[in-house]
Amino acid sequence: MNLKKLILLAFCFVFVTAENICAQGPSGGGRMGAEWIDPVKEAPSGTEYHLFPTPSRGANTEASYLIYLPESYRKNSTVHYPVIYWLHGGRGSQREGAWMVQQIDKAIKAGEMPEVIMVLVQGLPTVRYVDTKDGTRPVEQVIIKDLIPHIDSNYRTIPDRRSRAIEGMSMGGVGSLRLGFKYPELFGVVSALAPSITEMKDEPQEVQENFGFDEAYYSQNNPWTIVKSQANKIKNKTKIRLLVGDEDKLLTLVTSYHHLLDSLNIEHQFEVIVGAQHRYDQIISKATFKPFSFWKDAFKNK
Repeated sequence: MNLKKLILLAFCFVFVTAENICAQGPSGGGRMGAEWIDPVKEAPSGTEYHLFPTPSRGANTEASYLIYLPESYRKNSTVHYPVIYWLHGGRGSQREGAWMVQQIDKAIKAGEMPEVIMVLVQGLPTVRYVDTKDGTRPVEQVIIKDLIPHIDSNYRTIPDRRSRAIEGMSMGGVGSLRLGFKYPELFGVVSALAPSITEMKDEPQEVQENFGFDEAYYSQNNPWTIVKSQANKIKNKTKIRLLVGDEDKLLTLVTSYHHLLDSLNIEHQFEVIVGAQHRYDQIISKATFKPFSFWKDAFKNK
């Protein structure tokens, strides 16, 4: 291979890797991320690494998660806490939430939001937080039937929809909208940062494969369809937030979803962050309002 080709390959590798990290924010989980168990067991600052059983996948199976516990958790054994489930973006891993954990911890210590437990979910890199059509990767069932009961059984949570939230970035934003709206009996708070709510034809082939290249299955499982069918269960009952940067290519789509919520008379917070690209750290840090006050309002009196 000649020198020009080597230089071109090196440039492409750097560009693609940087593009992936920029798409999600700091501490990207790697180009392809990991599957059910993150092989990197060293927990980011402020978190703990754990495994939990996943009977939805079959006997003797496990998946990993990271958890943040507030400072008072071990000091007062009588206190129970709201929980935020945080979903990472495409091709990433649970470790992508490390920066957000740091910001949540600072906000709690500054009195800008109440103490919470934060669970960083290990999704799969390209599955969009939905069970694959062939049933081989039941991500949705693992979260709903395995992870949430595990957290409520092993930590001092407030096991009530009003004290259980779901938030995600990009692919994780899609996951938070679809799971939060599909299961309003479980989630009373839904926050989506730059959700990649695209059509199946615009998805990479590896993503389309998870849906069996089936437009009907994709439509059935996307947030556009789910929010319409669940509107009466969500309206006036769920606290909702949509944030996106004005330099994000998804701005038009996310704005359209905002208009859909308006047309369904579903109250929600919608903000376009000036100067923010498709990065959750920019969305939060460049906001001209206090982004963590959302949680203070969502969990008030809890």
